[in-house]
Amino acid sequence: MIDKEMNELEKQCQKIWDELGSWWDSSVMDGDYFHQAFVFPSIVKLLELQGGELILDAGCGNGALSRLIHQRGGEVLGVDFSSSLIKQAQERSPDIQYKHISLTDTTSLLELSKSKQFDRVVCSMVLHDMPTVTPFFKSLRTLLKPNGYFIFSLPHPCFNSPSVQFEPKACLTIRDYQDQTMVKMRSKPGQPIEQLVFHRPIQTYFNLLIAEGMVMNGFEEPCVDPKILPEESLWRERSRIPPALISRWIFANKL
Repeated sequence: MIDKEMNELEKQCQKIWDELGSWWDSSVMDGDYFHQAFVFPSIVKLLELQGGELILDAGCGNGALSRLIHQRGGEVLGVDFSSSLIKQAQERSPDIQYKHISLTDTTSLLELSKSKQFDRVVCSMVLHDMPTVTPFFKSLRTLLKPNGYFIFSLPHPCFNSPSVQFEPKACLTIRDYQDQTMVKMRSKPGQPIEQLVFHRPIQTYFNLLIAEGMVMNGFEEPCVDPKILPEESLWRERSRIPPALISRWIFANKL
């Protein structure tokens, strides 16, 4: 029953993102202020690119991060479960390879790992949109080369999630953080339809990766100068509260 329910949720999510694809691409383009200020700098730092590394951008969306990595010398394959977002990515960057793959599809992930392995797997601002992360986390052992890194970013589960109310002014209130929940919400102003968001406490992600034999060797909770943020940003008045979490993992037996 659980697998059937997860499969139905996955289909719902895919349908939503196929409908959102064109609007999301025009809104985000090469990364909105949130990605540019809070997420991409930490990811680039933790990737430690020297040039020529093979990178899997898992949940690539419209390819904004793929293009940034490509510009910095990485050879990128971007995958996403939304055919609409893959189409947007291909149109924006035809020099990068993209494939239509769901990160919850164990068979597709295994087939991908048989064709190539990666120096880095990066998953940026995606895991909270997935009804289950277990198949993807289990695939990392076959997707990564020896000594390869896995890097993921999330809206901070403690400070930037459906369990948070942005009040009082310049502060926030956290409720029911430990509960794993699913909500429908619009994550960007003007978003035409709601998406499904899956809140999990940090320990859920970390313990699943530890169970796969991984250890964390990089961690960031970025805060930035509020002057660089637009006036309407929720984080302008909360400049010492990190809205995102970025971490890097490697298999323990590869240290």
